[in-house]
Amino acid sequence: MPDEVSEEVLEEGCYYLSQLGLPEADIARHFEISPARARRLVASYSSKLESKKVSPGSFDRAFWESVKKEAEGDFKLTVVSDKGFHHVWRSDLLKLDGRSLMALYESSRDFLGMDPNQKFLDFPPPKGYDPLAMDREVRKAVAALRELLEGKEQEQAKRNSSKLK
Repeated sequence: MPDEVSEEVLEEGCYYLSQLGLPEADIARHFEISPARARRLVASYSSKLESKKVSPGSFDRAFWESVKKEAEGDFKLTVVSDKGFHHVWRSDLLKLDGRSLMALYESSRDFLGMDPNQKFLDFPPPKGYDPLAMDREVRKAVAALRELLEGKEQEQAKRNSSKLK
């Protein structure tokens, strides 16, 4: 079956996700395997590392870190700034101040506003190649940025009201 994940990928994934602190039960649930199998896969990969059959790589760890972030509900967004397109984790955007978020929001929104094909974004993407894929990603980012800005405004309002009391 072509959709099945190879044993080697499962081993590596279980190992790195466990190293990143993801509980065994969560790893098993995400890979749709039993916790006992997840534990065996971690042990197997650890053994391969010790015997030098495989070597650890920073790329591998970074890849599984991004998988973990996505599993936890974080996701990458494509935003536009005066320097071009950027892919950024939503959690990293949370660290920005309101002014920086607003600048990204405005430049991303302006990018969409300049596109004469924007009206086609309301329709589902065609099968195969989507010429508006970048626009669709920026549109998602604009919505997420708007949500983050609203959250920052609410936080500020709460701080201001607590100072008045």
